[in-house]
Amino acid sequence: MDLLLRRGAHAVRGRRASARRASRVRGTARLTLLLLVLLSGGTARADRRELYTVLGYEPGVARYELPVAGAGSATSYAATLTLSAYYGLSNTFHLGGRLRLARNPDVHFGGAVVRMPDGSRSLGDVYEDDLSLGIGALALYRFDTRTSLAPVAEVEAGFTSHQFQRIEHIPAGATHTIPERGVSRVALYGAAALLVEYRFRDRWVAAAGIALQGEGGGLMPLGVRVPVRVGVIW
Repeated sequence: MDLLLRRGAHAVRGRRASARRASRVRGTARLTLLLLVLLSGGTARADRRELYTVLGYEPGVARYELPVAGAGSATSYAATLTLSAYYGLSNTFHLGGRLRLARNPDVHFGGAVVRMPDGSRSLGDVYEDDLSLGIGALALYRFDTRTSLAPVAEVEAGFTSHQFQRIEHIPAGATHTIPERGVSRVALYGAAALLVEYRFRDRWVAAAGIALQGEGGGLMPLGVRVPVRVGVIW
């Protein structure tokens, strides 16, 4: 009976996490399809003095550090919604800003060591939900190919506020969970990305690529993402 109860404690969050991962994959596929629809032939005009507003989705993986006293880390699926606005100072160089919003539930720390209030150490599993909001400055360089398709390099820096909620510890061999207090953390982040951008009739823009993000002094020190973006040129 104890074995069945232990399996049940893990299975509840496991099934919920699997369903959410499947939903994220479907969302990524829809955005990729939209990007492919936008890709058709043409030439591009200059970027200077153009204003861009861009919506993005960035699926990927991130490394998390244990949010409670003890030792442990996890590598988990992590996705972020972004809203960017930037302005063309020249035909290649752009400056602007970006908002980031993410909710990554059921981050799982396996084999974590948790320090208990009485000073003892407990080996087991830890789960958490990560809700974050970030704001940063953005610089882009669009290589001038004189066509609608061009590579883009970008760098970004700012601050992210994390709310780690619903933290639960399941000791090894136990049939119960131990709730832990939520944790808030503000961290400085930096990111760099290399993308391929396409301009559609000088009115729309779409891009996809690879990005690397790191945080200083935070509980999510490193992440690798695949940004997919669509936007409007004003």
